[in-house]
Amino acid sequence: MIQLKPFDQRHLPKTLEWANNPEFTRLMDRAFPISDQEHEVWFSKLHEWKQSIIYFAIETSEGDHHIGNVWLWNIDWLHRKAEVSIVIGDADLRGKGAGTEAITCVASYAFERLNLHKIYAHVLAINPRARRAFEKAGFILEGTLLEDRWSGTNYVDVYLLARLAKF
Repeated sequence: MIQLKPFDQRHLPKTLEWANNPEFTRLMDRAFPISDQEHEVWFSKLHEWKQSIIYFAIETSEGDHHIGNVWLWNIDWLHRKAEVSIVIGDADLRGKGAGTEAITCVASYAFERLNLHKIYAHVLAINPRARRAFEKAGFILEGTLLEDRWSGTNYVDVYLLARLAKF
């Protein structure tokens, strides 16, 4: 259904649109909108951060339609772990398995290509769809950070989910 592609210039317009979408801003724990200029600067610096971030566009297998992004960040080479984040921006594909498939693909990449031992994610309690996607991709709940993030209306819990290479 999906494939991961190297993130490039052609993925910028949709990524900026999703980053400034109020629904995603809230679910992805972002405080402020992003300007076109800030977005271009961020993209230009991605190659400088290649030791700590690997960013992929999620595209449909047929038609190369850009539906979201998934990335490994805070890559810790000493302890062989990284955080996973994802956004499925295409509303028509949310809740249909694309997120789980992308998380599974990036997990395989992390374990097989990067030789990481552990990948983890912080998921807001107000985003049960994300938690289900991670759990379907083999992540387990390691803990709950109580009232850890401000959602714009109240403090919400954050679930720490993780998957080890051996599973």
